[in-house]
Amino acid sequence: MEAWRIPSVWEKLQGNNYDVPENSRVPQKQRDLLKSTMSVLESIAADMRGGLLETVGVESSFLIDDGRCSIILDLPETADTELIARAIDAENVEAWRNSQGKVCVAVNPWYSTKDVDQAVLCAIKVVHVLLGIHATDENRPKTFKQKILKSLQEILEIQKASKK
Repeated sequence: MEAWRIPSVWEKLQGNNYDVPENSRVPQKQRDLLKSTMSVLESIAADMRGGLLETVGVESSFLIDDGRCSIILDLPETADTELIARAIDAENVEAWRNSQGKVCVAVNPWYSTKDVDQAVLCAIKVVHVLLGIHATDENRPKTFKQKILKSLQEILEIQKASKK
């Protein structure tokens, strides 16, 4: 499975630098097509993000880099991103390390739901095996208030358990 590459006409359409015969509807139809394609790509990326976050607790985001569409994985700083990218790529899902050293996993608007599942499962397997990380079953508190409430809840549960 390969990353979708943004067509060269994309930049021309963005800047209205498109030479067309008068009354041509082609540029507008191409804009509509690319807008729909971007919507599909963002939906696929959202599904992939959800799967990664739920299973291994790894954040990711949609990215278009050098004309290739991907999700970029937010891995721990200690991760060997070159090894992870090569391992995912070896599983028949295009992956690479970008110029910032982040792992990018291919996204394509023509992925079927089975392809999306395969891309997610491949990335999950590699991240889990190589980094040994996984998401916890409970929601992690994010704000200070949530952390305090979570800590109080845990203390109360410990007290309850010790009384028994």
